[in-house]
Amino acid sequence: MTAGLRAALCLCVLGALGLSAAAATPDADETAAQLKATLERLNALSEWFTEAEKRRSIWLVDLQRQDRDIARLNQAVTDVRARVQATDDEMSSLREREETLNAQRKVQAELIAEHVAAAYRLTGQDFLKQLLNQESPDEFARMIRYHRYFSESRLAALADYQATLAALEDNRQALAVQQERQQEQQSELVAEQQALAGDRQSRATLIDQLDAETETKTAEFERLEKDRVRLEELLAELRRRATELDGTAFAAAKGSLPMPAEGRIRHAFGSGRADGRLRWHGIDIAATEGTPVTAVFRGRVIFADWLRGFGLLTILDHGSEYMTLYGHADVLYKQVGDWVESGEVIAAAGNSGGKKETGVYFEVRHEGQPKDPISWVDR
Repeated sequence: MTAGLRAALCLCVLGALGLSAAAATPDADETAAQLKATLERLNALSEWFTEAEKRRSIWLVDLQRQDRDIARLNQAVTDVRARVQATDDEMSSLREREETLNAQRKVQAELIAEHVAAAYRLTGQDFLKQLLNQESPDEFARMIRYHRYFSESRLAALADYQATLAALEDNRQALAVQQERQQEQQSELVAEQQALAGDRQSRATLIDQLDAETETKTAEFERLEKDRVRLEELLAELRRRATELDGTAFAAAKGSLPMPAEGRIRHAFGSGRADGRLRWHGIDIAATEGTPVTAVFRGRVIFADWLRGFGLLTILDHGSEYMTLYGHADVLYKQVGDWVESGEVIAAAGNSGGKKETGVYFEVRHEGQPKDPISWVDR
């Protein structure tokens, strides 16, 4: 590698390192923004639940009142129906009485007819002749008394007959008025009962709708609550990673890192290149095109772009100025600021940058100085 190329690489690395600290912020800020939006939605749902419970309580009180009113009306309707039935029974009794009175009226009419006939027979010359032909004073007095008694009896029969007719008419009118009043009262109660039943059904429908909406909102609340927990954990992890990337764990893993790709080492660290004028600062691993290239340790992407001499290149920062480089890829799967774990695929092997053979170029650097990767990997 020429001095100019090394300088360019160092400039890129330093620039990327400068970006790495800033790159931690967008992910954390984005997660924090998502968490804030989730919390706002959860708060809004909590307020909705509070208001819904208030509405439900009010509606339940209305429903309770309506149930009691309907129960009262049901009892009133039952009482009115009982009174109507009693009136019907009384009507039956009165009809029986009417039959009795009619029979009595018939007897009285016959009696009156007899009185009238007898009176006719006793009136006029016949009665006068009989009376004048009586020579005995006692007999005369007896006939006078008999005639008076007969007249009084006739008058009494006429009075009884008239009283019977009046009683019949009074009973008919009283029962008709009572029956009409009770039927009107029953109709009014039934109408009020139906209106209350309609109101009660409306309240019950509202409560059912509210319960259904509450069930939907509850499911959303539970989902958002899970999102909140996940986002809080993610935010904590992002912040932890931003503060814990110190390179100690990477240094401790020396000698046990996995190879970044499967394949034979085509060029070893320090071997000559360009007719011996240059040295390899990493290892060149032969691999077919598209072979997965994986991170050898957890870290953060500080460079992911094309670089002269390296083609498509990914640089991972492992903390404490430890870095690994993965060059000549055909595809880069990660972007600057991404966190990756050991063994995670970050690129696909290729021959970008003008390389004739396909594979992946791998470097380990500390404080900008290349280290032999073989001493870091577990072979």
